[in-house]
Order: sequence, then C-alpha cells, then structure tokens
Amino acid sequence: MKYIIDSNVWIEYFNRKNFFDTVSDLLINNEVCINKIILAELIPSAKSKNENEFVEGLYGIELLRLNIDWDEIIEMQYYCIKNGINKLGLLDIAIAQNAKQNNTGIFTLDRNMILLCSLIEIECKNS
Repeated sequence: MKYIIDSNVWIEYFNRKNFFDTVSDLLINNEVCINKIILAELIPSAKSKNENEFVEGLYGIELLRLNIDWDEIIEMQYYCIKNGINKLGLLDIAIAQNAKQNNTGIFTLDRNMILLCSLIEIECKNS
C-alpha cells in the first residue's frame, strides 16, 4: 500500500530524524505518494531555508491528482463534528479525501486525522 505522508511526519523526519526507519523504508519500497496540499505546506518554508535537495526530493515523489469533491468534504466535516473531531481543518479533510479517492493510506501524527481515518476506513500509520 502507498501512503500520503502528512507534513507533520516530514517535519519530524527531516528536522529531528524521528520515524527515520519507517519513512526511509516507505521511500525505498516506493510506497510514498504526495499531493499539492502537502507540497504547499512544506515547500515555502524549505525554499526560504535553501533546502533545495529536500524540495527536489519532494518533487520526485509520485504526485496524486487532487479531485476535490466539495459535497464530500462537507459530509466529511459534518461526520467529524458529529463524532467530536472538532480540530481538523479543511485541508486535512481534503488530504483524507484524496487518500480515499486513490486507495492510499496516510502516515500522520495528528490525533484528529487518525480518528478521521478510522471513521472513514482509511489505513493510517502513526509510528
């Protein structure tokens, strides 16, 4: 299975070397994909710090096309609120929608994203 690696994991991986083995294994096994939301969260900061190799590496990962279905986003957000998941933004919900559309999992450290993945039956890796 492929995984969208959430920006919080990328930050831990590169800044603190946390989850190094897990992320490295996923990369080596070509089990990582990315979307424009994750790129937009990571690249501006990386470019401002001249982390050009990191930026180039991100662009080398399989890019999933975003097909945002706003009606589904509204339903997912309603489902989150109904189930007490109140601290998940629209971009995170769009990442989850993108994973569901592409039959991928999500590797995240965000507790609320983990709960959403459980509710909408997306495989979630968190360690």
